[in-house]
Amino acid sequence: MSETDPVRQVCVLLRDGRVLTDEASRLPSYDEEHPWIGLERRARTAGDPGAVLVMPQVMVGSEPTTLLSVFASRPGSSAGGAVDGTWTALDDVAEADPAVLAALREAALVEGGLTETPARRPAWFSAGWYDEVDAWIDARLAASGKSRAGETVPVKAWSLSAVLRVPSDPSSVWFKASCRHFHAEPALTRLVAEMLPEHAPTLVAGDDDRAWLLLEEMPGAAADDDDEDEPSAGLGVAAARIAATLQLRSLDHLDEIEAAGVPVRGLSETLHGFDEILVSSVELDELSREELASARGMRDDVHAVVEELASLGLPETLVHGDLHPGNVAHDGDSIVLYDWSDAAVSHPFLDLAHLTGRLPEEQRDAVREAYAAVWRTAYPDADIGRALELAEHVDTIYQLVTYEQIYRAQEDASYWEMRGVVARSLRKLPARFPRRG
Repeated sequence: MSETDPVRQVCVLLRDGRVLTDEASRLPSYDEEHPWIGLERRARTAGDPGAVLVMPQVMVGSEPTTLLSVFASRPGSSAGGAVDGTWTALDDVAEADPAVLAALREAALVEGGLTETPARRPAWFSAGWYDEVDAWIDARLAASGKSRAGETVPVKAWSLSAVLRVPSDPSSVWFKASCRHFHAEPALTRLVAEMLPEHAPTLVAGDDDRAWLLLEEMPGAAADDDDEDEPSAGLGVAAARIAATLQLRSLDHLDEIEAAGVPVRGLSETLHGFDEILVSSVELDELSREELASARGMRDDVHAVVEELASLGLPETLVHGDLHPGNVAHDGDSIVLYDWSDAAVSHPFLDLAHLTGRLPEEQRDAVREAYAAVWRTAYPDADIGRALELAEHVDTIYQLVTYEQIYRAQEDASYWEMRGVVARSLRKLPARFPRRG
């Protein structure tokens, strides 16, 4: 699916097996240029701005692309229970797309407790979950001397996380719940704050078992899904220096990091994951026979590059895993690295490769040099230049494994969110990855 294709957004409010429609029994919908629309507009379109998703947003059609969001009102919210309109039985809905109706019926069965919740579905796709979260947030706010100043506002809810803004005095706080695949984020965020407090999010509270985080507002953090197109030249340089400093400090905390549940995804594990992708990726069927043969023909070349990087003698450290300008909060006075969900223990230079890949080309050399300077001081005998060169290629393989792991951790209905990334990367591998000799 291209993000430039027209998208039909169907937004439905569900209550007791009925849905809110217009007087002609039609479902609310609108057309949009791309699928990544925030919750606020979708909930408002469904009929209740305070409603929450009770199932993941799902793709129910591709010609045209049709996405379905199913909401339910929260009884305790300002609009919950007071929403009025035409409540229509599912059998009476005037909807031409049978896939929309089938998905709605499935949602009604799950929400009504008449069928089991699908495997791997995150807990936040339930109106009752928000009551539990609000009670926890209020207790933590009280313990930290803060008070709520308004209702919790859902900002994002998808297969990997839920993000909520909580108006409070003197400033809003932010809540994040991560899926099981990224359950180590709260514990790691706390460790990062201990290792480099001046560049870490300020933690109000955390629940490691439930993978919940409550954070102070971060001035300069990007709006939801709003990566900065043209980050300032100084941002990349500063982020690179901070990342390198934190990586070196993490060497004294690797036992704690791994004990927190952060996965070890070193270069040997990366090669193993790559080999498994070539044999059993969920996206192999999207490749032609020739494309698959070409990708598999790259195996020895990939191993040679990754093994050379491993031979250069640099240690494996904590890596952010998704370091880019959208995960760097900057307000002119401070810089904070946040969103540690993708973190792992791996080769440190992968972070730098990922960062520079998301920066304007004219900024990249300065960012690489700022990062390299920190590592040259710590490891003066290492071939830092060669490591930087190789890491740019190895990061491609590392991210390939990341996406494959996410595919397998997601609920099946959410696979569309990132579908095609692994197939596209494998397709491009022969042209973009260096060959031996």
